[in-house]
Amino acid sequence: MVFPTIRVPQLLLFVEAASLLQDSSQVLLQAGQASADLPELIAEARARAETQLEPLGIPADLRAQVHGILRLTPLQSVLAYLQDLIDIGSGPDMEAFLEQVGSASTLLRFPPALVGSVALGLLLEQLDFSAEEAEALRANRAQLEQTLVELASRYAINLEPLRAATEIALQPASPEELLQLGQDFWAADPEPEPEPQPELAGPLLFMMVVDHLLTQTEAVLTPEQRLDLQTNRGQAETRYLAMQKLGCIENLAEQQAYIQSWIDQMTPSDLLRALDQFFAVLETNS
Repeated sequence: MVFPTIRVPQLLLFVEAASLLQDSSQVLLQAGQASADLPELIAEARARAETQLEPLGIPADLRAQVHGILRLTPLQSVLAYLQDLIDIGSGPDMEAFLEQVGSASTLLRFPPALVGSVALGLLLEQLDFSAEEAEALRANRAQLEQTLVELASRYAINLEPLRAATEIALQPASPEELLQLGQDFWAADPEPEPEPQPELAGPLLFMMVVDHLLTQTEAVLTPEQRLDLQTNRGQAETRYLAMQKLGCIENLAEQQAYIQSWIDQMTPSDLLRALDQFFAVLETNS
């Protein structure tokens, strides 16, 4: 199952991503994910890109859709979109991008939390889960929905058109494809230090590390990091339940004991860096 996407003009994606990152630049600076000159550079480039965008005649509904998708997408992923756009030739070059972009287009992924919520709803309709499994999936979906509602409220986004588009995109998927959809959220399963353990289930490792981090004081995580961890934790649980249902989880108690022992040896900063290294969901160079 290919992750749901829409094709959008690169210039539109640049403008909307720059707008969000300009508004969120202080968060990025505090998290060590951006340089001090980012706000000024983005403001200048965004103003020029807006001027170039006008002649393209972008439909209002498409612009609203891109605006909403990016604001329901984790901030570090939006930064990655922008970096991919301007990474031309030997390295990042906003000037070169704006000179060359023209009417080129690219694919934009639907928001992961929204895809996860819709996929869970479809799974609950299509598969006969046990009462315990269904309760866990409903709780997982409720968590995703809470995240979506919070983000939609913060950015004044209308969720319903995006939800409808996501449902249309996922309707052709089989239950097996929906179960496997979570695979697209992750990098390869990790090889935890100090001893590689290829038998470890990646989602289980992720869930246990995140649960530990979420119990830490507010000083350990920024609000954005906490929200991203909560969102990705729900997606990890979805994948974990799918793996469990497909019989892919072996020696659960041994895995849990090993992971807990590993966590106990690590500082919160070490664990954040490990999440970034293993799963590429957070930038943690702070």
